[in-house]
Amino acid sequence: MKKSDIDAILDKIDKENSIFKNKAALDVLRTPKRIIGRNKEVENLVRFLASYKQGTIPPFVSVYGRSGSGKSTLVRFVCESLDGVALCFVNLRGAKTIFECANLILSELGAEALPSAKGLGAVISAIKDVIASYLQEAKKQVIVLALDEFDMIFYDKRNKPSDFVYKLVVLCEQLKEKNYQMCIIGISNNVVSEYDLDERVRSRIGNSEVYFPAYGYDETLEILQMCAKEAFNEINDSILQYCAKLSSRDHGDARRAIDLLRVGAEIAGAKNQALSTKHVDQAYTKLQNDRISEIMSRFTPQFRYVCGAIVYLSYIMELELIHTSKIYDEYKLITPKKSQLTHRRISEILNDIENTGMLTSQTHSRGRHGYGKQYKLMFSPDLIGPALDTKSWDDLVAMKKQMEKSGQREKLRKDVVKIFNAFAHGRVPNMTNIGWNIPNKDTTNSDLGNKDYK
Repeated sequence: MKKSDIDAILDKIDKENSIFKNKAALDVLRTPKRIIGRNKEVENLVRFLASYKQGTIPPFVSVYGRSGSGKSTLVRFVCESLDGVALCFVNLRGAKTIFECANLILSELGAEALPSAKGLGAVISAIKDVIASYLQEAKKQVIVLALDEFDMIFYDKRNKPSDFVYKLVVLCEQLKEKNYQMCIIGISNNVVSEYDLDERVRSRIGNSEVYFPAYGYDETLEILQMCAKEAFNEINDSILQYCAKLSSRDHGDARRAIDLLRVGAEIAGAKNQALSTKHVDQAYTKLQNDRISEIMSRFTPQFRYVCGAIVYLSYIMELELIHTSKIYDEYKLITPKKSQLTHRRISEILNDIENTGMLTSQTHSRGRHGYGKQYKLMFSPDLIGPALDTKSWDDLVAMKKQMEKSGQREKLRKDVVKIFNAFAHGRVPNMTNIGWNIPNKDTTNSDLGNKDYK
């Protein structure tokens, strides 16, 4: 690699970006100048926060809805627009434990993180002191502690999420004794009341909620038009309509709609062509693959087992709509017994997976047994399978081909269990011994070889 090679890469990037007037207008992380299609949600949130003037600000507000529905953007926009309110916005995605979540809050407030030996109580106490000092210096009485990806705290099975939420709510009460007010906003895909919280916590946080439905076609198109006006010198509105149609049909995710437009323009720019629906289609395929990889990188081993069950039922058994009970039965077959979760917990995981946009569900009647849910993959198993584990997916594909020739569907059902259990324990499944003529592969990078089953 020489300097000339770097210069050539820079020239290539400049060529790709020549199609843009202001590419920053398509940055999904920036706070927009105006909010589109969320008047009701804005009013509800403002009503909760403005009550600080009467000294009755709620200690906890649950902001929930599908990914890309504008939750984080709107919370920032509203809080930054209220003159008497200070905002501390913390994304908890990178935290693996409740203690790390608490330290992230402390760091965002400008203080040094504490060692784990100090304990959670010490971090909460430090957070209280830092907030009191900050409000005193800023000459403000109210602070909003916005915790994005709030549901991350419920993945820590070694500690008690209820205790953490309880300590934060008690912190609000302690600050009130010093004539300060704090409101915690939990931003997540599900309403906080759906999680397994103690009654003492439920009674304290109340039921202050703001729900964000997915964006529809008209709202998505208006968002794209606003961004495109600033991002491009000129763009055909039919391209924006096409992006809005794809996005609203699949997920209603405004961020992904903007990404679709940006990546399509980058592809067109790299080819020195005018942006067309062909480039949008290419961007759609690329973003699908990137999206699945991103989702899988955040999944715990238990989420992967659930996805493995769904992929098996969709690809091998060729089921389109799959009952929760059917998924649970397959999950138990491919998951080591000591690591198996309850039916209720699997139902919660299915809801979480649905909120990523990977699944969609519909309620169906089971007669005298009441109502249940059926799930359908929003992506092809050909895309999800390799993202779960390339090697085991290759084995499944080869086995299905042999199954179709020999009609041995039931044998495959049993052998899938052996494959998943082998990879779950970091072993190479001996396909020849199982009875399929498939060469063994190296499993060094097998994702299912993770032994952490929490």
